[in-house]
Amino acid sequence: MNAPEPLPVAEDWFAIEAADENGVRRVRETHVHEYGGGSMWLVEGTERALLVETGLGVAPLRAFVETITDKPVIAFASLGYYDHAGGLHQFDERWIHGADAHRIERPNRINTAAQWYLDGAFAALPHAGFDPASYVMPASKPTRLLNDGDVIDLGNRRFRVCHLPGVTSGASALFEEETGVLFTGETLVWDGDFVYDGEPPERSDDADRQAFRTSMRRLLDLPAT
Repeated sequence: MNAPEPLPVAEDWFAIEAADENGVRRVRETHVHEYGGGSMWLVEGTERALLVETGLGVAPLRAFVETITDKPVIAFASLGYYDHAGGLHQFDERWIHGADAHRIERPNRINTAAQWYLDGAFAALPHAGFDPASYVMPASKPTRLLNDGDVIDLGNRRFRVCHLPGVTSGASALFEEETGVLFTGETLVWDGDFVYDGEPPERSDDADRQAFRTSMRRLLDLPAT
């Protein structure tokens, strides 16, 4: 049996594109297959910028974001999974719901869900010597523990925290009432269409089906666009 071809080292790890007419931009890790990674979302206000999700943390995300905005960046993770919170450690402001803080403080391949999604997920390597099989999300300490109803103020834009337990106990969304922009995190997954089969992914020991259903009903009540 032939050994698999070694993966190349990527020249450009990130890409950015406009996501909507409300100034939201989508950042992607272009060499991670969609099932193993996720999108990040950048919103600039008059005083601060907000980065929703931080990817795997295997490449210099902060340096990339600083080529886009010169404003102080709040890095927010909707939950403590590896593809949402992996890059938090690179930023000065690291915000997450308190119920998921343990995942970023003491990450392992199980509590961050990396164990189930990273096999074959890389089309290229972020740097020479990187081994996907030994990846563990970099640890960090949150600088703010969020609660339901908290507001993230960017100056001229404000996002309200909506606690949506179910996938994990600390899963959260961000909602901007003025524009209807809603970042749902892992609770709703975008893959050309919204994917929802009525049950949470049971990849965490605190997954809760009843809480997930309640969170879905709450999302349906939001006037999101």
